[in-house]
Amino acid sequence: MRIAVVGGMGAVAQHAVVQALEAGHFVSWMVNPTDHLPDPCLETDFPQVLCIIRSPWDNSEKYDELVAECDAVLVALDFNHTRPEQFVPIQHILQKSMRKHNVQRVILVTMHGSAESSRQLDWELWAKLNINQVFYVALGTMAPCWSIVSQYSAQEQIVKNAESLKYTILRPAAVTDGPATGTYLASPSHIFGGYISAADVADCALKALDHDMDVSQAFSIAYSSRVA
Repeated sequence: MRIAVVGGMGAVAQHAVVQALEAGHFVSWMVNPTDHLPDPCLETDFPQVLCIIRSPWDNSEKYDELVAECDAVLVALDFNHTRPEQFVPIQHILQKSMRKHNVQRVILVTMHGSAESSRQLDWELWAKLNINQVFYVALGTMAPCWSIVSQYSAQEQIVKNAESLKYTILRPAAVTDGPATGTYLASPSHIFGGYISAADVADCALKALDHDMDVSQAFSIAYSSRVA
């Protein structure tokens, strides 16, 4: 399978690229021009199946290059690496390129609390998001004051409103470091609290690409088993 990955140096995107390459997929990966690869050997170890596209986030021509001849797109924007106010414009540019190249399958990684799952956002994560938001405002990088959760929710709505897309939305709990364990719960019901490693989020995203039954659905994923 040929997979385009949008998420730069975000933790989930990094793990998804490595796992996809190890599984034998061809990967196109968009990163910023100034980004440094987590493992410099990636390009030498997988020269025939890894295409790294270095580009600013708003270069539409590079999105065309990213998705051309791909079977699916994995979008995993991380607010620690991508400014939240860029989430929606990126999604619009990406979907325009997907329509142009007739790419219909997309996995969108957002977060607990997005869209109709808002009541599952626990207080610890809420505080973290709001602290991040205060830092953005204090540094003058966000005007007006954007809510991180609302940007993920808007991303989801754009994907849901696209008639031609075959989407699966994944809403991970608090994302942590750690290995892929495969022991997480993925449920269309709401999961309260919990956490999950970025490696397992990537694992779930790649598995979702193989299951057509997951199309047009949103799943909460976490190690927690507390389900609504």
